Amino acid sequence: MNSEKEAALINERIDASFKRLPNTRYQINVVFNHYSNTFNFLMYVAHPKKRSRSIPLHTVDTDDLVYLESLIKRIQAHTQLTITYTGFVGEKWPSDLRPIQKTTGAREDKQYLK
Repeated sequence: MNSEKEAALINERIDASFKRLPNTRYQINVVFNHYSNTFNFLMYVAHPKKRSRSIPLHTVDTDDLVYLESLIKRIQAHTQLTITYTGFVGEKWPSDLRPIQKTTGAREDKQYLK
């Protein structure tokens, strides 16, 4: 699949999962699975009086960061939800060499909002 089709599929699933409920936090989490060399896209939904949950959106079967960057740009053009990254410690964006995942301490991997 190319990045346009995969971005359209992810955006369609984001729209289906985004219910716009009051007092509910939504964010997209991109997880790098080092064992299968895939990127997993999840939507994290947190409501103060309900159980938090992650909704799987899509799995991208590549570990190419250039491809991921083009996919993320297409998703950001569609939605303004916060995108967090897990499993990208030490990785940098190919275009401008900024770190993908920001950590505050050694071996600290913040996955979700606290």
